[in-house]
Amino acid sequence: MFLMGDLRDWSPEPNGVSSEERASSSSSSSSNQAGIAAEYWQKAEEATQGIIAQVQPTVVSEERRKAVIDYVQRLIRNYLGCEVFPFGSVPLKTYLPDGDIDLTAFGGINVEEALANDVCSVLEREDHNRAAEFVVKDVQLIRAEVFSSTNMFLQIIA
Repeated sequence: MFLMGDLRDWSPEPNGVSSEERASSSSSSSSNQAGIAAEYWQKAEEATQGIIAQVQPTVVSEERRKAVIDYVQRLIRNYLGCEVFPFGSVPLKTYLPDGDIDLTAFGGINVEEALANDVCSVLEREDHNRAAEFVVKDVQLIRAEVFSSTNMFLQIIA
């Protein structure tokens, strides 16, 4: 894998030709320059693929995230009758390997504050459930306005 520092060692200048190559072969044909530019593109592609391989979701992480999402959806649906949906980087699959799972809950007649408290209570109950599918820890209701909604942070150990 190339690191960003490696890219400077071969990065082309205008027209795909580095200054050393321009000085040593000013009489080179345009087809030679096109070949050099293609070589730079190939190296850039390899570097990009190396970076993507390091940060893209794996099959295992995708399955684990899906299991956590399904678990929280079942909990909230069964206890409160509300629907829970992933949003942000989760459905876009643009999260980093240790990124969080952003979920939003939509309730029927509950007002926002009551729904947030109800969800918090369900998750706190699950925190004490030794037979739970996942370990739920550190349930915190944090009153922060983001997109006109109340945020709740919790940790689910998968």
